[in-house]
Order: sequence, then C-alpha cells, then structure tokens
Amino acid sequence: MRNIQIILNAVLSKNIFEYVLIDKDFSIVGFSENIKMFLDATPKTGEDILIYLPELIGSENEIKDIFSNVGFTYLLESVHKTEYYINISIEHYDENTLLVLLHNITDITVSKQKLLQYSNESILLNNTLQKIIDNQNALLFVAGKEEITYANEQFMEYFSIKRESDLRRKNLKIYKYADSSLRDYYMMYEWVNAKEVYITIGKDTFLLNASMIESSYKLFTLTKITKLSAELQRDKLTGIYNKNYFNTVLETLIREKEEGVLAVLDIDNFKSINDTYGHLAGDDILKELTQLIQDNIRREDIFARWGGEEFLLLLKHTNVENALLKLERVRKVIDTHQFKYAGHVTVSFGVAKSEENEESIHSLLQRADQALYKAKNNGKNMICFKSIEN
Repeated sequence: MRNIQIILNAVLSKNIFEYVLIDKDFSIVGFSENIKMFLDATPKTGEDILIYLPELIGSENEIKDIFSNVGFTYLLESVHKTEYYINISIEHYDENTLLVLLHNITDITVSKQKLLQYSNESILLNNTLQKIIDNQNALLFVAGKEEITYANEQFMEYFSIKRESDLRRKNLKIYKYADSSLRDYYMMYEWVNAKEVYITIGKDTFLLNASMIESSYKLFTLTKITKLSAELQRDKLTGIYNKNYFNTVLETLIREKEEGVLAVLDIDNFKSINDTYGHLAGDDILKELTQLIQDNIRREDIFARWGGEEFLLLLKHTNVENALLKLERVRKVIDTHQFKYAGHVTVSFGVAKSEENEESIHSLLQRADQALYKAKNNGKNMICFKSIEN
C-alpha cells in the first residue's frame, strides 16, 4: 500500500487530484500532501473523515458496501469546498481500505481533459493509477537511501525483473551509472537535483530527472534517448560537444576501464583578448580555434567545450606517450597559426591518464586541472602531465 501511496503523491498531487485513505470505521489512514487545499485544514491520521467531508453523512452504509462489492464506486459530483468545486469518488483500495479521490473541476485545462479521456472521461481511480504510471514514456522508480522500493513496468522489463519482490534481491545500484563516486540514492538525488543529467546504461543513453516525494523517498525517471539530438549534444557557439555529453562519454570510459588520456585546454590571456578586441572577436577566436583543433585530431577523439575559453579533449585507446606527442603537435599548430583578429594565440594543456582504479570522472578531471594550473604558472603555452602517483 505504501508504494502506491508514494506514487499517488508524486504523479497526481498537481492541484488536479488529492486523495484520502480511510478504513472500515471511516478513520483516516493516509492522505496526499496538498489535501488541505480542498479540506481547508490538514487532517490527522485517526480522525473521522466525516469531520472534513460532512457531505458524506447519510451515505455511510452505501460507502461501507464497497468493501464487499469491489467493483462499486460511490460518486458525489460538484461539491463546493473552500474555493473549489470538486467531484468526490470512493472506491475499493484493499480489503481494509477505501480510496477517497477529490477531483478539482474548477478549471479543467486542455491537458487535464486529455488525462481524463485517458481514463474514459471518468475519475482516475485506483485501478487506473497503475496504468498511468506504467504508461509513462520513461523508466520510473522510487528509492529510499540505499535500495529501490518501487518501479514501474518499463523499469522492470528493462532490467529483466519479473516481480516487485525481486527488486531488493536484484540490488540495482543505478547511482553507480550516474557517477561512480556516488554511494546511495540520496547522494544521487543531490547530484541530479535541478539539472539535466545524461547517463549511459549498457549501450543506452538516458536523461535522468529526480524529484522529492517525501523526506525519505525520491522519485527518479530515466527517459531513454536512442540518439541524442544535436541540440542536446552540442555547444551552441562552437558546434563541438558540450560538457554534459562529454561527461557521459568519460563516465562510460571509466566504468568500462577503457584506455584513454584526458586533456584540459585553456586559451592563454583570453580576458585580455576580449578586452582588446571585444567579445564578438573573442567568440570568433573560439570558433577558429575549435576548427583548428578538430582538423588535427582523430575522428574517434572526443572534443568538447567546458565553458568560457576552456575545452576538454579525450584521446581514446592510446597511451600517455603517444597522447603527449599528439598534443604537442596540436599545441604547435595553434602557436604558429595567425588568428583573424588577435594574430598570435597560445593554449595551455593539462593532461591526465584514466587509470584502472579511477574512482570517478571528478578525480580524473581534478588531476588534469591541476596539471593545467601548473602549465599556467610555469609560463603558459605548454603541456603538463599529472599522474595518479604524484
């Protein structure tokens, strides 16, 4: 019962529906978070529902009959509560519980009408709720701190889980796909919250979203994206990959323990270039530099803009020695190139190798960033490498 109650809160409590769960004595055993908007007060567990819905007085026997007649629904239409007009419907929830669903009919928008049509233009009752959840265009699951407590049909099928009881036995750690440094679902919620995050599971890429249901439960959705659109993958100014996509590729490389070398590039004295020639000229220099680097790397290498004048380059399936030689050739090409507005422009490189025992993309990026800092301090226009040992 608790799993469905959690999902009810997450999916339906959007000022369209609210609900109360009552037992055979008409005592309240549960309710949605925003129920106060229709009852003018937040009820307490154990209180009589008739205190808050006196409109039901006189219909007690009819309502109690629902326990023995599972297919029966009690419906009271167009009830004025607080500032709203609502429909009240009551149906069987389980052998000891009834679901009282309050439907806001004050201002039904087109989107809400479509939702009603999905349920044959009637109130969304308990037998329909699961269908809505299972027909989301996403893998949906609810998790406590360390384990998944509920998942929809798509999630179960994707991970080859036959029964809900097998969820705990399977012990899926989705947070490890998100970032290998994460240790539980609470950390994943904080990591994802208010951001667009892409994660890779096997050969599939997903857009991961998170929202809070209760303080101890989080709702996660995984929307499968077969091929990320150019808009989602690419930096708008330069047309190369963006940081989000690069992080997805880098996370996969670390998880699969593939060989690769990461370089963080930073244009030297770029603020002075912007101040001298203007920001539009600065943008043109970024685009010119991007094209120059793309012309001098392999197709399998991943080149992305980190932000501002910083770039990321992942040289895949190569060792440090070969990577440093390649990066030195790129550095020289830039150093000898005459840029349209600024003429001579140089770039500093910080380099780090992905190790077999790499903890996360953050540890790898941190070493490359530290190497970049050293290159800047030692005179710029150079390449510095930092290993995991020193």
